[in-house]
Amino acid sequence: MLYNFPLPAIHFVFFGSEDSVGRVEKARYVTRTKDGLYRYNRRVPDDCQTALRKRLWNLSLGRDYDQAVMRAADLRREHDATISRLRNPETSECEIVSQATGRTSARIAELEHHGAPEAIEGEEGTVEDILGAMWQRIPTVLRSARGEPKEYAQLSITQALAFGDDSRAEGGAVMRLPPPSDPVARMQYDAYKAMLAQRLEELAPLPDQGAPEMRVSALMERYIKVQALRPNTARSYRQMVRRLIDNCGGDHALPHYDRDRLRLHRDKLDADPGVSVQTVEKHFAPLKALWRWAADEYDELADLQFPRVRLSKRVTTVEDSRWQAFNDVEMKCVWQALCEAWGPKSTSRIKPERRRAFLMAVRVMLYTGLRPAEVFRLTAADVENGILTILRTKTTARKLPISTNISDLPEFLANGGFERDSQSKTIAVTMSDNFTKVIRHAGLTNDRHVLYSLKDTLVDRLQRQDGMTDDVIRGIIGHVVGQGKLRHYKTPFGETAHGRATMKQALDAITYW
Repeated sequence: MLYNFPLPAIHFVFFGSEDSVGRVEKARYVTRTKDGLYRYNRRVPDDCQTALRKRLWNLSLGRDYDQAVMRAADLRREHDATISRLRNPETSECEIVSQATGRTSARIAELEHHGAPEAIEGEEGTVEDILGAMWQRIPTVLRSARGEPKEYAQLSITQALAFGDDSRAEGGAVMRLPPPSDPVARMQYDAYKAMLAQRLEELAPLPDQGAPEMRVSALMERYIKVQALRPNTARSYRQMVRRLIDNCGGDHALPHYDRDRLRLHRDKLDADPGVSVQTVEKHFAPLKALWRWAADEYDELADLQFPRVRLSKRVTTVEDSRWQAFNDVEMKCVWQALCEAWGPKSTSRIKPERRRAFLMAVRVMLYTGLRPAEVFRLTAADVENGILTILRTKTTARKLPISTNISDLPEFLANGGFERDSQSKTIAVTMSDNFTKVIRHAGLTNDRHVLYSLKDTLVDRLQRQDGMTDDVIRGIIGHVVGQGKLRHYKTPFGETAHGRATMKQALDAITYW
């Protein structure tokens, strides 16, 4: 007799075949990841999420399917019972406490693993008893942790356990117990809590909770805009403010930076081997200016004064530390060495086009006072009727007559000039390093003789001329410091025919080799 019913399908399973995936679908709450790991995934009912502090049960079940199914069945029964107790009015309160105690016990174990105080160990009683007594140990914990490498970690964990404040501790929340009801104990509790919070703030201040627009970084941005500072100056001021923020524990309102914190800032700058005494002074100068401006600008800061912080005295003068000019013999030696290293007969690996650009750049620096980066930004559009308009500069934008000693500059720029080299962001550094290498090889070993010495050399040659004035020198090199209030009345030298003629006469009179 034949029976008309379908035969069961027979599947062969080979190392994670599609059959194992099909079986997963039949096992409730069991899923399989791409790497073959089985997981228990079950959504927590909405009415139980608050008590359980989660929205999803997501637990590993291993890689063996049969064991995963059995483990999932146990978890399903366990979670069904938990849901049932939470939904039962007679058992819900006890279940909520049980869940909180379990979470806190796990959290204590985790915190102990990360360095919680040893005073927790050996305590007897419930979790509530242990945590309820933790605040009484604060003075002992503070003394024992002081100066230890993990002081901050120990104190932040203590804060979480003793006061339920986990704002600084890693991981999940802990049980928050009410403070003691006894008035005297409550006073002690509050005092210990404040002591611990103060020490943690000293070790690692939390971000400022005040108005963001009144923090030092925001005020500096507004100061830069109001003062219309040049891009390079603005960039330098921002870096100095970032250094202050790093050294003083965060971005805060100006009153936060009191004398002690600014002294700390000073000491950290002094301790940096790469920061000179002069650099420390430069770090404090814009801060003092910002404080004065903010006191005038904001009524709530009207009484603000920059704290008195004594800075280290300079052991050298500006004259002792600045780059030195080349004398006549040295300058001839420099030019000869450069022509050999960068000239057409050079065997240097530097491309001929770049070597020609380097030689032109040296000549331009010697007759304009421009910095290397500023020279490489020059284009044919900057030249008109023998006048060089210098706009992209760290100092003052100015007009400068082209000396007869570099009369080939307009043609050089018209034929492409520095266009190719200007596309490299490191061209000025490359030239500077190569310049130093060449002159050292030529026997000029003074470490204050570098590429920037060319500007000092120009000023030196100008000063040698009879009747030379500071106004002419400033007009050529672009510095305005020293003119004071006269800047409001005097026309820059490069803006008048007389001034340009005077500057050209001075530049044409200079010979270097």
